[in-house]
Amino acid sequence: METAVIGAVIAAGAAIVAAVVSWFGAFQNRRTADRDHAWDRFTWSVSQREEDRAYDISATVLRRLETVAWWSKKDRRLASRALRRRSTPRSTERPEGDD
Repeated sequence: METAVIGAVIAAGAAIVAAVVSWFGAFQNRRTADRDHAWDRFTWSVSQREEDRAYDISATVLRRLETVAWWSKKDRRLASRALRRRSTPRSTERPEGDD
């Protein structure tokens, strides 16, 4: 009788461990997919040029990526820098004397 109880406890413990490991794997898989999707959005928004029709949308995407909580701090800072770089006016005029 004691052997059956010990076996049942071991089986229950193994089932709980398996469930936790499975849940953690699914959580990591989803988080990886989310980060990959965010990175795809980031690279798309950075590749848009000012003359493109999607340029305003890409700035909005960068603004949203600045505040994504599950993205790493480095990635959020990268989005912030890309947005700042995008919002600084570029001078298209050549300096005088460069003729």
